[in-house]
Amino acid sequence: MGYSLILLSKLTSMMLMAVVGYVLVKVRVLKEEDSSVLTGLLVYALQPCLIFRSMQIDLTPERAKGFAAAVVFAFCCMIIAAIAANLLKRPFNLDAVDMTTLMFANVGNLVLPVVAMTLGEEMTFYCSGFQLPFNLFVWIYGYILMSGRGSIPWRRILLNPNLIALFAGLLGLLSGLRVPAVVDTAMENFHEMVAGTSMMLVGVVIAGSDLKAILMNKRAYIISAGRLLFIPILTILCLYASGFLSRCPEYTPVLMAIMIAASAPAASSVIQLSVLTGHDAAKAGVYNVMSTLFCVITMPLVIFLYQMFFPV
Repeated sequence: MGYSLILLSKLTSMMLMAVVGYVLVKVRVLKEEDSSVLTGLLVYALQPCLIFRSMQIDLTPERAKGFAAAVVFAFCCMIIAAIAANLLKRPFNLDAVDMTTLMFANVGNLVLPVVAMTLGEEMTFYCSGFQLPFNLFVWIYGYILMSGRGSIPWRRILLNPNLIALFAGLLGLLSGLRVPAVVDTAMENFHEMVAGTSMMLVGVVIAGSDLKAILMNKRAYIISAGRLLFIPILTILCLYASGFLSRCPEYTPVLMAIMIAASAPAASSVIQLSVLTGHDAAKAGVYNVMSTLFCVITMPLVIFLYQMFFPV
C-alpha cells in the first residue's frame, strides 16, 4: 500500500502544478495557444534529456536483465490493450478514436516524472524502455487503424525525439561513454523541469477546454474507465496468470514502474493521430482531459491492486 499512497501524494502535488497553468490562462498571463510551445519544449528538449540521462549509469547484469524484462512487459501491455480494445469494439460500438484512446497511455509527459518522483531515478531507466513499444504501436498499428491505410509513417517513427534519446542512451550505456560534467549538469536541470512543464501543459489544455461539456460527456466516462481501470486491471490479471513474478520476484519493482505507465491517462498522441487522419480531434481531446482529471485517483488504485498481487 505504501507506494500507492506515495503515488497519490505525488500526483496530487503535480495536479497543483496543473492548477497554476489553468489559473495563468484564466488571468491571461498565458494563452491557450501556448500549449504548443510547452509541448515543443517537452518533446524536443526536456523528455529526451530525461530519457538519455536515466541511462548515464553503469550497466550491470542485473540492470540489463531488468531493462529487458521491462521492455518485454511493455510490449505485453501494448498487446493486451490492443486485444482488449478490439474485444470491446462491437459491444460498445467503438470507433477508431475510442479504440486508440483505450490502447495508448500517456507514457511520456506524465509517467516519467511520476515514476522518478515515486520510485526513484533508477526506475526511470527501466520505464524509459516503454518508449520503444509505445512509439512502434502508435505510429504503426495506431496509424493504420486511424487512417485505414497500410502505409507506415517511418519518418515519424525514426525521427521521434524520445526514440532517438532512447537509442542514444542505450549506445552510451553499452559503450560506457559518459557526457562531460558540464553537459550532464545542463541535462539534469532540463530533467528537473519535466514534471512542472508537463503539468503546466495539462493546466493550459484544461483551461482551453469546455470543462462543463467534458464532464457532461457520458461516453468519455466509459472510455476513461476502460483506459484507466479495465485495461490496467486486465494487465495485472494476465501478469498474475503468467506466474512470472512468482518465479522471478526480483523484477517486481521494475514491472511496477511499467504498470504505472500502463495505467496512465490517454496519450496526447491520439490527438495528433486524429488530426493527421481526419478524425474527430476534439473528441480525442475530451478523452485526454477527462482521463487526466481522474488518473489522480485511478493510478494509485491500480498500483494498490498490483501490490496486493505482488508485494514489494
